[in-house]
Amino acid sequence: MAEKRKTAITIRIVWFLVILFLLTTVISQLVIHYYNPLKTEPAELYTSEDYIQSTGIYIREEKTVTYSGSGVINYIYSDGEKLARNSVIAEIYASQNDLAVQLRIDELNEQIKVLRDAEKLVGSDNSQLEAFSNQIYENHTKMIQYILDGDYAAAANVKSDYLNLQSKRQIVNGTTTDYSAKIAELQSEISLLSAQISSRPTDLTLQETGYFVSTTDGYENSLTYDVIPDLTEDRINEIIKNPNIESSTTVIGKIVSDYKWKMVCIVPANNTLGIYEGATLSVRIGNEASIAKAMVEDMKILPSGSRMIVLSFDVFNQSLVRSRTAQIKIMFDEYSGIRIPSAAVHFDDEEKMGVFIKLGVTVYFVYIDMIRTEGDYVLVRDTTDKEGYLSLYDSVIVEGTDLYDGKIVLQ
Repeated sequence: MAEKRKTAITIRIVWFLVILFLLTTVISQLVIHYYNPLKTEPAELYTSEDYIQSTGIYIREEKTVTYSGSGVINYIYSDGEKLARNSVIAEIYASQNDLAVQLRIDELNEQIKVLRDAEKLVGSDNSQLEAFSNQIYENHTKMIQYILDGDYAAAANVKSDYLNLQSKRQIVNGTTTDYSAKIAELQSEISLLSAQISSRPTDLTLQETGYFVSTTDGYENSLTYDVIPDLTEDRINEIIKNPNIESSTTVIGKIVSDYKWKMVCIVPANNTLGIYEGATLSVRIGNEASIAKAMVEDMKILPSGSRMIVLSFDVFNQSLVRSRTAQIKIMFDEYSGIRIPSAAVHFDDEEKMGVFIKLGVTVYFVYIDMIRTEGDYVLVRDTTDKEGYLSLYDSVIVEGTDLYDGKIVLQ
């Protein structure tokens, strides 16, 4: 009897293990089939550029401005601003304190101007509120970006516009109807500050015309148009390595005579396709958002085999006059489309190219129309309106195994 009971228990254990094995097998197969960890990336627009990168040297017709007297200089003109003949380019203050007080007075006068400008909108309807709110948001975003970039002068300019819009919005939405009390308060502060200035500043006047720049780098007299034919590769590299050299302590700025200027750069011999004397090129200078047009004035073969290119520009702004060198990109072609990793590309039975996308819990195979390959990525056309093709913002599967059209994934 005991032996039969022992046999029955053994059989039950065996059946239990068999059932457990079968359940484990079935569950594991279901997991393998339906659960497949995937990594996806959204299909987003991307712009690809073909360009040659180099470092350019600015060459301009410049004349230094000197001042050998004492005092503290306050520049009236912004860098790159055009001067008329006999312009006052700076005020000379007796002390740093006098200048600081005057700058505070100027700031308060600007605030009064903003408030008086806003008061003109008293009685206006609120149809402008949305426009003001949008502009306030844009200026706030710009101001933060300028501060993060360290461009505090630009941030200060945007701040003035920001406060102006805030004041106008308060008038239009009825929060405030009168700024007279605030204006009177500011005027009182200005009167107190004015009494603290020890003496009125002396004007520094220039007879020359041109574009004023408050910074110098020491190359003003040595890098002129006349020296371009004699520039060597070693000399160009030396300037790029040391874009600032010592200049006289009496030099307080310079005048650029013309809005036209030149730039010299070196490019490898195998990258000069499309570059020839007289050609018009598209050039991105530094972080400039816009692309400038430049004419290839000259191209010279250097002993190393590289080419020295002389570019001529007729675009002029503040950011282009503050330095001697700049990273540039000579642009050739620009492509727009959707960029996806090359690893995400697959082929169907007919060798048609496509990618797998995940929609909900289902995997689909969609076709792509490739534009070009860029290293580990491919750029494909935006085929959002084309049935069976990749659409913008699809979740493209960039990592996964055992993929096929219609597969269900529990993830």
